[in-house]
Amino acid sequence: MSPDRARPASARPRPVRLDLAPLDPADRSAVDEVFELRTLVHRADTPHLPAPCRADFAGSLTVPPPATRVEEWAGRDAAGRCAASVRLEFPREENTGSVTAAVLAVHPALRGRGAGRRLVEFVRERAAAAQRSRILFTADSGPSGQAGDGAAAPAHHLAATVGARPAWTLDHLRLDIADAPLPRPLPESMSVRYWGSEVPEELVEQAARLEAALSATAPTGDPGWEPQPAAISRIRDFERMRIARGRRAHQCAILDDTTGRMAAWTALSMTRANPGDALQAITIVDPAHRGRGLGRQVKAYNLARARAAETRLAHVDTWNASGNAHMLRVNAGFGFAPAGVRWAWELSTAR
Repeated sequence: MSPDRARPASARPRPVRLDLAPLDPADRSAVDEVFELRTLVHRADTPHLPAPCRADFAGSLTVPPPATRVEEWAGRDAAGRCAASVRLEFPREENTGSVTAAVLAVHPALRGRGAGRRLVEFVRERAAAAQRSRILFTADSGPSGQAGDGAAAPAHHLAATVGARPAWTLDHLRLDIADAPLPRPLPESMSVRYWGSEVPEELVEQAARLEAALSATAPTGDPGWEPQPAAISRIRDFERMRIARGRRAHQCAILDDTTGRMAAWTALSMTRANPGDALQAITIVDPAHRGRGLGRQVKAYNLARARAAETRLAHVDTWNASGNAHMLRVNAGFGFAPAGVRWAWELSTAR
């Protein structure tokens, strides 16, 4: 007999009624309530990750990721309190049969009362209305990487309850910058180029080419995910999104001086609220230059430059597909250590 059936009906938690409505970016009070909710959820589930940034959140409501339509919804309980938050991302160009539930958040005090299932049913309705057949949602585990840690525990339970299947996992790695290697001299035929949040115009076409190559070749563990095309507009749209969210980037490329081509490129991204933490974003080596240690080198040059500019920087986080043995090996050699797991589940809109 289940614990709920053994318990008197009067002692069972009452189901939470949720009324979901679009979140208006111009409604500062409502935006503040949702941000406070997400901060509570972060403290309960993933305190080992950098804290939510208010500027990052506010900007995300007005400027979407490239080639993506975004819906933000806030859920209120019967007393009118903000109790849930949903962010849906609908790809516009590739993967147009999918929708990602980038946020499915329920107030920690209201869990176990059906709110999670209500949110999933709502996502199913929105996905079906947009003629999307595939729903993806994720959750991060705690530092030990076990399914029962942090956010992964309620998410695993919810996934099992609604019939979602595991799709893939990403390994969360963290670098204490004191453990990072120093850059080594490059061959005479190569040079280093640095920039901030926007790729220089003379390099953006090559950056788009490398980004598309990474999307097409990097193992993700997801057999049905389509790579993104090579497009300068994607680079520029992403930069506009990052700037709107108050983020800043430190970027570096290694150039092959004999051809003028970009041999390797990497980026670190930071939010206003977390001066001690950076996200290791893209690192890609041109296929013609692989096997020469340029991925490690370009990251070492970029981190050294970022450390000089960001005096409080202490850690760098990154996520790699669990099946990407090469990148995991490269990052381990650079000094990154295991810090958790990001789990992804897939759910069909069909009942």
